[in-house]
Amino acid sequence: MRTREKRVSTVHNNVKFGIVAKLLLGILIPLFVVLIIMGVFLGIQGSGTINEVMSAELDAGSNAAANEVKGFFERYYGITECLAATQIVQDTVMEDTQGDITTGALYNSLLKTLSLIQGDNQEDMAYLWVAKFKSGEILQNDGQVYGPADLDYTTREWYSLVMEKGGSVATEAYISVNTNDLMVTVASPVFVNGQIQGIVGIDLNMENLNQLLGSVKVGNTGYITLYDSNGQILFHPDSSLIGINATEANYSSNMLNAIVNKENHSAMLYTRSGTRYYGSTTSIDSVGYTMLGVMPEAEFVSYTNGILRILVVGIVTCAVLLTVICVFIALSITRPLKRLDAAVSQLADGELNVTVDTGGHDEVSELGGNVARIVERLKEYIDYINEVSDVLLQIGEGNLVFTLHQDYVGEFSKIKDALLHIQGTLTETMLSIAQSADQVNAGAEQIASGAQALAQGATEQASSVQELSSAVQELSGQATDEANKAVEAGEFLMKIQGEVEKSNEQMSRMRKAMEDISVQSSAIRSIIKTIDDIAFQTNILALNAAVEAARAGSAGKGFAVVADEVRNLAGKSAEAAKKTNELIENSVNAVKHGEELTQTTADSLSVVADGTHQIVNTIHGVAEAYRSQAHRLTEIASGVDQISDVVQTNSATAEQSAAASEELSGQASMMREQVAHFKFEKSGEYIPPVSHSSMPEQDEFTTDFSKY
Repeated sequence: MRTREKRVSTVHNNVKFGIVAKLLLGILIPLFVVLIIMGVFLGIQGSGTINEVMSAELDAGSNAAANEVKGFFERYYGITECLAATQIVQDTVMEDTQGDITTGALYNSLLKTLSLIQGDNQEDMAYLWVAKFKSGEILQNDGQVYGPADLDYTTREWYSLVMEKGGSVATEAYISVNTNDLMVTVASPVFVNGQIQGIVGIDLNMENLNQLLGSVKVGNTGYITLYDSNGQILFHPDSSLIGINATEANYSSNMLNAIVNKENHSAMLYTRSGTRYYGSTTSIDSVGYTMLGVMPEAEFVSYTNGILRILVVGIVTCAVLLTVICVFIALSITRPLKRLDAAVSQLADGELNVTVDTGGHDEVSELGGNVARIVERLKEYIDYINEVSDVLLQIGEGNLVFTLHQDYVGEFSKIKDALLHIQGTLTETMLSIAQSADQVNAGAEQIASGAQALAQGATEQASSVQELSSAVQELSGQATDEANKAVEAGEFLMKIQGEVEKSNEQMSRMRKAMEDISVQSSAIRSIIKTIDDIAFQTNILALNAAVEAARAGSAGKGFAVVADEVRNLAGKSAEAAKKTNELIENSVNAVKHGEELTQTTADSLSVVADGTHQIVNTIHGVAEAYRSQAHRLTEIASGVDQISDVVQTNSATAEQSAAASEELSGQASMMREQVAHFKFEKSGEYIPPVSHSSMPEQDEFTTDFSKY
């Protein structure tokens, strides 16, 4: 338990990021990225829009001022053009006054007209005049006349401009020598018969126009500047700049080019005397002037900076609110998870008295319910384990009578099936062992009986063989005597006849003895075959017993040792039986050979008996035959001795087999006693062996060992 607590503690200590941190990082970082992207996008869009608005405002101020200037000059263009088109002016410029316009018939009328017009516009109009090319004179509205000697108008700018353009013009600004005011002359040609015969002009005072332009505001701190066709400043809030040329006003090259070239630009960034401005230029084509709307850079970008500040504040505020909301949501999720974690930690420590209460109706609540179900299921599993432990303890004590009361649902159903299978398998094994013990006991008794019978037969056979050996030895001695007396046979023919008949009778008995030996050898061979079969069956039983002992596990170890000893004894019995069989086979062959010799001898004696009259003639052959017979009888005697040894060996082997069978019977009884320790139900009912290919359908297995 300490190891587990240490391991769990180590796992908790290694946790670097909890669910709250992961939720916050997983949600806030994307949100912050989105907010930043949106802020950048909105900043760019807002800055662009504000710049467009500011540019439009700057353009509007410049255009408005330009329109004021244009309207101002167009008004006086109209006056000069209308006046130049009047009959009185045309007649005046064509009238021949001999160099003195004042003597003309139309002088007074024209002067009166000029005075009236000037009187109506005297706030702007300093002088209204008519230049008469024919006489080279200029008549002003105040009656002042300038002749060629006083003023050469052909050197004036307005003259060259009118003659060049052939229409209404406005001159550059200039300082009046009379009033020291800034003036501009507006002039229109007088056409008579398609020819310019004179010029109507107005000397305009720029003070009122400048006041008008001074009232035009661009933004909060912006202003306008008016330039004439040569770039001279006609109006500027800084009066010190009025009258100087733009090239002398320290403009940056881009703005200077725009002014000089009369280009139209919108919100162009430029510098003047080191200060940055935004300016919009508007060309007034009708008079050739240029209007510049000016706004300091600080004001131009102040709106953009304000919007950006608002965006930053909004984004930061949204980020803070989102953080607070996400923290609140994350805590609402993690609090029940922490309670679940505490409950699961108790489960991990083996504590099943756990209360799981997460509250709510969300997935965490469902998880808590599932954990509670797991706790209940674990309690059921403990009941499963206790019952399985009790059943295994009963099986270890030899009690196979048990009933499983638990449900064992799910994967635990395999445990139930396995226990029932063990119950059936052990029952089958015990039944098989008991049956094998009975079979081994019965086989051992049969082997003991057979071995005893074999020993008894071997004893009787040994006695017969000893008698046969004595008879053969005696026959050998007689044959030797007969060989020695063969020479005397001729003299004692009648006696030999009787001895031959006696020998014939002995041969008959010997042949009968040989036949008995052959029969006994066949019987011995059959017994040996039975012993060999018994040994083979014993070996098979021992092998089956070893297999069943191996299946029985530790309970069958003693029986496995007994089965091994039985198998060894069966092997020895089989080997002894094999050797005995070989010896008996040799004995049978020898006896068969003896029977053949006996038959030959009998035939010979018969021939001797039938042809006694020929014995004398064949006495030497008979003697030789007796010698050969004596030699063969010696061999027969040796074979009979060997048969005697084999029979004695068979007798000893049979006694050993009987002893081993008794030992095997004792081991089988001991095995049966060991099996009797196991307890089964429904005593008296025999359950056949259960097939290994399928589980038994019943939960209880019965057997009865009372019959063993």
